[in-house]
Amino acid sequence: MENIAVLEKMPFIYDDLDHLPEGNYEIIDGERRDMSPTGFIHGLIESGLAKLLRDYFGNRGYVVVGEVGVVIKKFPLRVRAADIIYINKAKLQVLPKGMLETPPDLIIEVISPDNTLWEMTEKVKDYLSIGVNRVILIDPQAESVSIYQSGSREISTYSFDEEFQLIDEVKVKIKDII
Repeated sequence: MENIAVLEKMPFIYDDLDHLPEGNYEIIDGERRDMSPTGFIHGLIESGLAKLLRDYFGNRGYVVVGEVGVVIKKFPLRVRAADIIYINKAKLQVLPKGMLETPPDLIIEVISPDNTLWEMTEKVKDYLSIGVNRVILIDPQAESVSIYQSGSREISTYSFDEEFQLIDEVKVKIKDII
């Protein structure tokens, strides 16, 4: 009988942050969870909202898109991949070379067809737990927008036809950007 070596998958730890493999995934309690590529509408919403934010904030802050790694917890390691983040330059004196460890002011997530309600609820909880002020979930399938504000138990919901406050004085209707 042959001896077959079984390789156990080792969990990722905080010290691995600078050496993580390329790819589209999150790390939940040390375990890599792969994510599917996004669709066209998803990308259209991301780029449209990012442009609005860049135009409004100019050089006062950073608007970053593309599954930005946000460290939620060091142990067990928890890293979320955000679609769009905004962070004020005053909060971020030095640009991170890797994952973001400073809580952004705003995170926007565009829900993909394979995301579950449970997954997205956990993601929102993670973001709010580290001090993100505002989390916006956009659901292209249901054509709805849900806004979570730090310190509030209320969730504001809008349709794609309704104008809502993205941040500060920035208001938008999703229908106007797609």
